[in-house]
Amino acid sequence: MPAITVDVTEEELTELRAGAEKAGVSVERLAYAIVCESVARRRRQRSAAECAARSGAVGPFEAVLPPSDGKGT
Repeated sequence: MPAITVDVTEEELTELRAGAEKAGVSVERLAYAIVCESVARRRRQRSAAECAARSGAVGPFEAVLPPSDGKGT
């Protein structure tokens, strides 16, 4: 499996250690789980955005702003 090195501050490492201890896992295992969840969340967001674009759904701004008159006003 490929490996990466991540630079974190002492404060971040302290938080990771505390979280890992609370979860009963290693710091490495907790960091891996956090990265995997972040990747999965980004995939879900990207998929939702692609579905909305394909379906013609409006975004949050278009839903609350009046339509443009095409003159920039």
